[in-house]
Amino acid sequence: MHRNKFFSYLLVVTVCLHISLACSLKGDLVNYYGISENITFSKLNYNLAWSSHPNTQYYKQEYIPQGNNIERYNDMIIIDFIQRDIPIMDALVPQLNKLEQRKKTDEICKYELIHNPDSSEYILDFLMSESNGSAIKIVEWNAYHYKSYTDKLGHKGILLFGISHRSYELEAIAFLKSLKGYRDEHRKNLIQYPIPEIQIKI
Repeated sequence: MHRNKFFSYLLVVTVCLHISLACSLKGDLVNYYGISENITFSKLNYNLAWSSHPNTQYYKQEYIPQGNNIERYNDMIIIDFIQRDIPIMDALVPQLNKLEQRKKTDEICKYELIHNPDSSEYILDFLMSESNGSAIKIVEWNAYHYKSYTDKLGHKGILLFGISHRSYELEAIAFLKSLKGYRDEHRKNLIQYPIPEIQIKI
């Protein structure tokens, strides 16, 4: 796949609101990473709910807590792997451009990019919304931790470990008012969280 087309596809998956491409049955799930199907983050337990390997270079797994729905979740963990030996900024710049475009039509949309000066790791923190006229339907806050990664078999690429929280309708307003405290706590937890050591399943 041509590089620009590849990243255009990636942006559709990771920057737009996380409406899954399909809802797989539990029996159809594939654990492409060989890691636990249960993850605990910020004292909340998440279970593998959806996975996808749409092309030779891209893998995606989504985890949600019990009681959440993959299409209308409150909390989600995303683990993506781009199997290409490229600088992280090659993936980040198109994402940032996409967010800049979104800000023109989404008054709530904003983002912050944090770079670890001791490594090539980045955290992209961003907020988006979806509205029906003046009524907010969804507010979504995300924080993505990017790092260069090579698994034990030598597959090189970019590993993304992300957290996502959604609030809907009237709850969205309350979430926006409490966002600073929520954001500070969860972003700190993300920075400290040990990203799983994945092993690509061929």
